[in-house]
Amino acid sequence: MNLDLTIKNYRCFPQSHPARLAIRKGLTALVGPNNSGKSSLLKFFFEFRNLLAELSSGTLIEALRGRARSFAPQGVDDIAELFSEENEHPIAIQIDLSPALETDPTQLDLVLTHMVIEIPRGQNTYRVRDLRIPTKAIPLDGGYGIEDAGGCVFLTAGTTRVANMTPLLTALQPLARTTYIAAFRNAINIGGNETYFDIRVGEQFLQAWRALKTGAVIKQARAAYRLTEDIQHIFGYDRLDINTANDNKTLRVFVNGRPLRLEELGSGLAQFIVVLANLATREQSYILLDEPELNLHPSLQLDFLTTVASYATEGVLFSTHNIGLARAADQIYALRRIREGVSEMRVYEALPRLAEFLGELSFSGYRELGCQRVLLVEGPTDITTLNQFLRQRGLDHQIACLHVGGGAMINGNRELELAEIQRISPYVDVVIDSERGTESEVLAPERESFRKICTKLGIRCHVLHRRAIENYFSERAIKSVKGEKYRTLGPFERLKDAVPGWAKAENWRIAREMTLDELEDTDLGEFLNSLSR
Repeated sequence: MNLDLTIKNYRCFPQSHPARLAIRKGLTALVGPNNSGKSSLLKFFFEFRNLLAELSSGTLIEALRGRARSFAPQGVDDIAELFSEENEHPIAIQIDLSPALETDPTQLDLVLTHMVIEIPRGQNTYRVRDLRIPTKAIPLDGGYGIEDAGGCVFLTAGTTRVANMTPLLTALQPLARTTYIAAFRNAINIGGNETYFDIRVGEQFLQAWRALKTGAVIKQARAAYRLTEDIQHIFGYDRLDINTANDNKTLRVFVNGRPLRLEELGSGLAQFIVVLANLATREQSYILLDEPELNLHPSLQLDFLTTVASYATEGVLFSTHNIGLARAADQIYALRRIREGVSEMRVYEALPRLAEFLGELSFSGYRELGCQRVLLVEGPTDITTLNQFLRQRGLDHQIACLHVGGGAMINGNRELELAEIQRISPYVDVVIDSERGTESEVLAPERESFRKICTKLGIRCHVLHRRAIENYFSERAIKSVKGEKYRTLGPFERLKDAVPGWAKAENWRIAREMTLDELEDTDLGEFLNSLSR
């Protein structure tokens, strides 16, 4: 279930400039300069996690009667710091089911679709101030009760069902299972015995890692092995082993047979170990990641981001200064500081020219580390998906994978932008979906025009033989990620027609489970293999 949140009078988001955020599967980026409110918005989900957990539990009957309930904000010494200094109004959290659910058969007249929570200034209590179903507002002065019937939770007035709360509660539940990874991760003293927001450090961390790697639970041992394999690949090591030191004060890491203590490692590698080891010892729906680019070269940032995302069942909300990294996200919000204590948030719609985008990514930095080739794909979900296929072939740090802005940008008017990219790198390849409904169907005129422009410029443009990238996924990989009731798509079947289907934002997770052999005899596999020649 999808949610839309509107947050007013929280920190730098006063009533005049609220934060509006759609909660969706996949990657969500908050991009902007320092002091623009990015970290504050991420921290909201940490500070209010206990409240969100209670709202999702269905046990808030007193609040639904209009009465105040207490909650405990996390990591806050003085509750006054949560409130905007622009006014004296309470914090208001508006929760709406996404309009995208209108065609869902569960969306009946009684479904609760709107709720507003208010937190009075300076208090750790909350009230429900507004409650609505699609046709009307629900008065909050009634003697309401809760009925659990047939797997649905109903708000009742006597024997009358007033609202079906289940869809809204279900949509809120992932927000009660988040992990917050703050910035300045490598400033942590591993010898201490504390937590840094949701990151365990010191003895807690060491005990958790020891249990993960050497405990009797097979699932945990596999998680430790997978983590080690991820880091080994990302940094290009032949061998990597991570153990707790004999003094139980730090980690002993063996890199290509050389023993190192955690504090002797570069900050980038230490960050990978500390963050991923913490994530591997928890189960989370969303990861809240502040500045994934921290301490990492551009060629490692996307790899770190998608590796972190693989430890979340729903997705990652991340803040960044890097618009290039943000463009790998499924949705992007731009934030800017208007004046002291006030920020503005909007959906990022500006699409820079591709050559300018390469400049934003500091492509020269990629070339210094051997990234001599650019691979253009259609949209952000294709970046993360293709990056998994490149990773399997050891090409993810050699090829910069960028998107052109979605299917609407695949047309005959892209010649100037493509030519500008060639001025930056002479090695440019393109892969796009065919969007064909049958094998005999011809390519749409816009895609054919785009392909011809690429040919004219000497750019190799591979049009997939099948409909789209998801039509190449094996049934084994799909079932391993989504479950036994899911199946492979036909070569020209639309994903949205599959029952059950999945979101395109999940494509990269399935691609991560694919093997080289499963693509070997396909046109996509042949194209990917040719990139190393």
